[in-house]
Formats: sequence, structure tokens, C-alpha cells
Amino acid sequence: MATGDERLAHLRAMTRSYRGDRYFLPVLPPMKQELHPLMAWWAVLYALSMLSRYQPAKWKLLINVDGSQYAVPIEQLLERAINHLPVLIADAITEVST
Repeated sequence: MATGDERLAHLRAMTRSYRGDRYFLPVLPPMKQELHPLMAWWAVLYALSMLSRYQPAKWKLLINVDGSQYAVPIEQLLERAINHLPVLIADAITEVST
């Protein structure tokens, strides 16, 4: 039976540190490591940008605060992106340059 320290080490090996916490991020074939948080943000923001560009009527409905349950979560997500992505980008540049 594994000790508490061994279990913690195993969980740390399967998770990635992000904003002071540890998260499970997917490993997509043929990747050897989990998805970097910057790539996860990129995927979300890219999907939203494609929705807004190619489905503007649907986008307008989704961001209508009076008529959509998704408007506030989308707004919160975009605010979080504006506040956090510059730090994440700087961290990623530092990570690959060292």
C-alpha cells in the first residue's frame, strides 16, 4: 500500500500547477504531456471567436444578458482571460526560454 507521500507524488505527476492549484489537463494523442494551460485558453477563445465570426446571429443571442443564461458566464470567462492571459503568456515565454 502506498504512503501518503507516494500518493501525493503520483497525483503531482498526473496534474499541472496552474494559478496556485493543481489541475488535471488532457493528454491528446500524439502528445506525451498534458495540454498546457495556454493552449487550453487558446482553444476556448478560438472557438468563441469562430462562433462570433461565422455565426453572428447565434453569438448575439448567447451574449444577450436579458435573454441568455450563457451571457454572464461568457462575460466572466472573457474578463478572466483579459486579466490572466498576459501573465500566462509571460510565464510560457519564460518557461521555453530557460
